[in-house]
Amino acid sequence: MSGKIRDTASLLWRYRFHLLGTLVAIALWNSPFIYPFRLFMVIVHEVCHAAAAIVTGGEVLEMKTHWDESGHTLTIGGLFPVISAAGYVGSAVLGALLIRTGVLPQLQRFVLAAIGAATMVMTMWYTPFGDMDSFLGIFGGLLLLSMAIKSERASRAAATWFGIMLCLYSLHDFRTDLWLYPEMTDAGILARHWGLPILAYPIALTWVLISVGLMYRALRAVGVK
Repeated sequence: MSGKIRDTASLLWRYRFHLLGTLVAIALWNSPFIYPFRLFMVIVHEVCHAAAAIVTGGEVLEMKTHWDESGHTLTIGGLFPVISAAGYVGSAVLGALLIRTGVLPQLQRFVLAAIGAATMVMTMWYTPFGDMDSFLGIFGGLLLLSMAIKSERASRAAATWFGIMLCLYSLHDFRTDLWLYPEMTDAGILARHWGLPILAYPIALTWVLISVGLMYRALRAVGVK
């Protein structure tokens, strides 16, 4: 029995920062403290759409994020199924990657810096300057990049917090957007693009399973001795 207690205590200790960050985020989810982070997660969501469009040969026309945590990314060309999935699944992938690379500090710093730089540059390029989302995207991305450059400790703290927030916001999106009314979200848009609106639910479920699986594997990797 004492061995099991020690193993449990050791496991909790390895997850201590993730547990603390999760508890703080959930407890203050609807507070003014967490709200800017939630908006920034939406910006990252839109950046994932934009990145997918560019990678698959498309063109980005505009990225926008609104005060009510909605947003849109207008694109031309590219692989539409990949672009559609990139917002929800891409955010979960980035969150899982920031957590997973916690066992490889230098790689974690690189991932954090890449996310910060991509968010900053894409916001500057595709978001109309002067609105709230343009400033939040630019300075939020710059903050991530600065934390990654500053030190390993600062990078780890930022990566852990933003990894947790990306994963939590993905789960929040899955519940409110995909589970409750997927026909009005990216899953519904993709289903209508294929001419089969009824596919919104299976598409949403597939995205949820992929994302949750990646988050689970990332957390398991952190817990390995």
